[in-house]
Amino acid sequence: MPENMPKNMIERAVFKEGQVEADGFSVRYWEAGQGRPVFMLDSTGWRNTMLQDALAEKYHIFSLELPGVGDSPVNTRSQSVGELATVAATAASALTSERYTLIGTSFGAHVALWQTLQSPDQVEALILISSTAIRPQNVSADATALEVHDLMFAHAENAQKHSPVAADIFAKESELARRLGSGIHDGEAEARLGEIRCPTLAIFGMNDRLVSPDAARVYKENIPNSNIAIVYDAGHCMIGERPQALVNSVTDYAEQWETFIVGHRAGLINP
Repeated sequence: MPENMPKNMIERAVFKEGQVEADGFSVRYWEAGQGRPVFMLDSTGWRNTMLQDALAEKYHIFSLELPGVGDSPVNTRSQSVGELATVAATAASALTSERYTLIGTSFGAHVALWQTLQSPDQVEALILISSTAIRPQNVSADATALEVHDLMFAHAENAQKHSPVAADIFAKESELARRLGSGIHDGEAEARLGEIRCPTLAIFGMNDRLVSPDAARVYKENIPNSNIAIVYDAGHCMIGERPQALVNSVTDYAEQWETFIVGHRAGLINP
């Protein structure tokens, strides 16, 4: 963004939709901005927010719709989160020949983690937002879209400001996640965290009800070049409760990497 523009005055980006073939899937993506490439694996319903707009002011953004997610067809082919990550990596390599910053949110962060493990030469920096890969909280298999939506927020009034995912999309995505083992602690991914050498930021809401508070510590202790940030007074859906805090952390890290410092040494982002 322009140097004289406050961070809370973010211009809306104009995204262009496209499709790319990857491992037999036709992957839809949205593209905006110029500069270093940034790939985003966003949650359904949260692809068009001030985070994407802020990043597009300085970077070349690609937001991928993973097969089986959002409006894409049902995905019965992928057999693991790692296989889905391979599709994402193939799509990214078809869209750029450069190394890129990879940002994943919630289930998308689980995929991004595996994408980094499997394609380390492609990823120059990794940002995990509310990742469900490590120590997710137990959510009933019978939970409805509305019930899960409410669990994503620390405050009921914030949940009421946003619409839950449509029931049919929620059912499709829930079945995919269950079949791939997402929503259950990924012990294999945890055992391999030490293999990640790129700068990594893991961001969680202090009041996340879908991920254990211990998860942040696991990333920090096991990824050699990592930082954690805890957003005060926010749940799993930080962009819906503390959007400016999330935007500031992500954009600062995308720019600074290893020199990134949050709240001095506390790692706590205050109001």
